[in-house]
Amino acid sequence: MRQYLTFELDGKAYGVGVEFVNSVLDPQDITPLPRAATIVTGLTNVRGNVVPVFDPRGILAQTLVDEDMVPQGQDVQEGLDVAESEDGGIIIFEIENGTLLPFIGLEADRIGKVILLEEGQLAAVPDFLPDAATRYFEGFCFVGGRRHSMLRLSALASRESLFPQEGGRRA
Repeated sequence: MRQYLTFELDGKAYGVGVEFVNSVLDPQDITPLPRAATIVTGLTNVRGNVVPVFDPRGILAQTLVDEDMVPQGQDVQEGLDVAESEDGGIIIFEIENGTLLPFIGLEADRIGKVILLEEGQLAAVPDFLPDAATRYFEGFCFVGGRRHSMLRLSALASRESLFPQEGGRRA
């Protein structure tokens, strides 16, 4: 069994494994990065630490996964209650991403609940989807009849995704 924190971006439902979630913050000010050629949109202060915040919407839009491409699967019951947020917030992740950044934040439009998925409830990424989908998605599930795309955070927050102009080179 694995737990996923669900959230929403532009009306679409996503989830990430809770093992990567350090904390969930209320909406707060983000200092924008000027003219940055990156999906890192700005910086925020988390308990005295400067944490970069990224926006994966552009990358996820390029995967070309739409509602009709993923067949309806078994509906998953909602799991643990967490403070659902209508106003969104920032999910702080702790992940090894090939950079010196120990933490990174993702600004979500809405923070959902933690769902529990047993083995077999996470539908695999279908073979006919674009290669980018297999890189960024672990699979799909349905909660309350709504598709949730479970993200592979290690790829989405990788050095190559965060700083594409570097082409994956180390500084």
